[in-house]
Amino acid sequence: MKKVIATLSLAFICITNQALKAQTLEEDVKSTYQQLDTAKTLGQFMAASSALDILANKYPNEFITNYYSAYAKALISYREKDAKRRDLYLDMANKYFDKVKEIKPNDSETFALGALLANARLSVDGASRWKEYGAIFEENLTKAKELNPNNPRIYYLKGAATFYTPKMFGGGGKKAKPFFEQAKPLFPTQDTSSVLIPTWGERQTDEFLKMCDE
Repeated sequence: MKKVIATLSLAFICITNQALKAQTLEEDVKSTYQQLDTAKTLGQFMAASSALDILANKYPNEFITNYYSAYAKALISYREKDAKRRDLYLDMANKYFDKVKEIKPNDSETFALGALLANARLSVDGASRWKEYGAIFEENLTKAKELNPNNPRIYYLKGAATFYTPKMFGGGGKKAKPFFEQAKPLFPTQDTSSVLIPTWGERQTDEFLKMCDE
């Protein structure tokens, strides 16, 4: 625990200093999001999440700062083992997601993020939450697809959810693989010119494709 706290404190100080030195929105986001994108341990994810919260408070009306703050907490929830803390992080994510919906209510990425958060809630207690959050997950993916059928995160998220669904309920690697295969060629078509545009999911898709073949 002490090592986690020490790592968290050091990483947080480094990330905060980087953010304070940057001057533009894109510079701020780039220096901070990179920490989240390369995080490996729970402490590193927590530190990056805290730094992203600082940016969301600095740029409260920007889509991407609120988006990444919510996204980071979803990632933490998947790695946290305690169910109550997982829900607590998702409660915090919802605060930022509400702002995301307010800023861009009709954006494919908004609904993709909504699907991610719904699936994170479901994964805390799938047995009792599948009906409620499963429906929310599918609704968000449907809306995301209507707005942009070439958004690779739609198919990545569907694949990930299917992969972890028990085989007896239509899940597993074999059922999930076609979704990852659908997502894979769409990633190179994305606009990756700026960190202000969400592009996550390609690395995870590759990892899942390997697991589907195992």
